[in-house]
Amino acid sequence: MGERCCAYRAQLKAHMNSIFNSKSTRHFAAVMFAALLGTAGYLAAQSTVTLPMKVDGDISGMSVELTSVQKTGDTIMVRFKYINSGDKSTGALYTQVGGQIEDMIYCVDAKNKKKYLVIRDTEKNPLTSALHNLEVKAGETKGCWAKFPAPPADATAISVYIPGAPPFENVPIAQ
Repeated sequence: MGERCCAYRAQLKAHMNSIFNSKSTRHFAAVMFAALLGTAGYLAAQSTVTLPMKVDGDISGMSVELTSVQKTGDTIMVRFKYINSGDKSTGALYTQVGGQIEDMIYCVDAKNKKKYLVIRDTEKNPLTSALHNLEVKAGETKGCWAKFPAPPADATAISVYIPGAPPFENVPIAQ
């Protein structure tokens, strides 16, 4: 039985070598590999957000538009808009989103696994537009901004979390 097993293994090995050494098999493998690389490149290109980007918010009639993410020196400026297309005022937004916007907005650098909060001055005031008690009346648009520490140079995209909206993910950082 041992001789038959060894002979079978030798035949199997010879057959497998002929399959993997054939020109058509190598060509097929090369085509499949190229197709996979092309698909991965396409998916990577599709996963980057193009700004401005507007999304429906969590509050009825409200949407949020991320307009820019710009790196300047060691900070990032995030610009966005709250847009109320509804027929009534939001009231103070902090009551709708569960806290002060300047305390809840942040950015995430997924590559380096780091969360960035709004920069604060020496008196602990946030470096943002007037987000404290922000109200957006019916039909009104409020342009806003916030400053964050810049991630390391190897991070070319971040996710931006703005209260009242789903996350804006994989947003390119403009230089």
